[in-house]
Amino acid sequence: MSRRARHIAFDACHACVPAALFASILLLTMFSVQPILVALSLTGALAFSALARGPRATLLGLRWQLPMLALVCLANPLFSASGSTLLVRLGPACVYAESLAYGAVMGALMVSVVVWFEDAAAVLTQDRLLSLGRGGSSSVALVVSMTSQLTPQLLRRSRGVEASLSACSAAGPRPGLRERLTRESGQLMTWALEDSLERADAMRARGWESGAHRTSYRADILRESDAAKTCGVVVLALLCAFLAAVACGQWSFYPVMPALVCWWGYAPYAALMLLPAAAAVAERIRWRGLE
Repeated sequence: MSRRARHIAFDACHACVPAALFASILLLTMFSVQPILVALSLTGALAFSALARGPRATLLGLRWQLPMLALVCLANPLFSASGSTLLVRLGPACVYAESLAYGAVMGALMVSVVVWFEDAAAVLTQDRLLSLGRGGSSSVALVVSMTSQLTPQLLRRSRGVEASLSACSAAGPRPGLRERLTRESGQLMTWALEDSLERADAMRARGWESGAHRTSYRADILRESDAAKTCGVVVLALLCAFLAAVACGQWSFYPVMPALVCWWGYAPYAALMLLPAAAAVAERIRWRGLE
């Protein structure tokens, strides 16, 4: 199924709305180390991923994300044997419930961050990121977009150069690691310099930074409704940041974990984390009504 057929949320909004939303969600997820907050973030990330990227792509990502979660969960008690609830003793090593819980929460947090980055990439494409960088920050947006494109290209070319040099067996015995790295880096640098000259000529021919107003393929106009949505997202994110600070301040893994209680402060945090999924569902309903 194509991206357009899924009708990803925020396509009708200015790029600043999803940018503010995903930036807020990522910052809150990274700094909110509390079981319920992490669970809410992971639920929202997987829900939006299934709607925006498709269930198959989400499950394919979980094939390596869940083992990473399990690895962090099981490795933490071996490196940080702290806590008061002893579960099992493995020779000189002791496995405590608090260390196991901390590893599980941190592993889930890492998976949440990775999935949220994938979700943001599904919405904030290169053209939308460039539309955010109009004015004085256009050069920064260009550098970021070119870096995200050229870094994988350079890695692919490095593998091609290595394969080509390895196939040249008529030159004698296989050189050492240092010599191979020197030859590969030289070839890659020559390749990159040639491409940089071509890109510079192309940008000069297009009149980059010539002073004239630059047009774009997709004209994103910041409307009053977009500004209101962005302000609403920022206000909700600030409220969630305060509530997350309160929740994290009252929670500790060591030496004893307190009991989790039902608290109204989780509701705004859940609303923010589930907002992208709710927007995706609303977008699908709107398109079905138009069809």
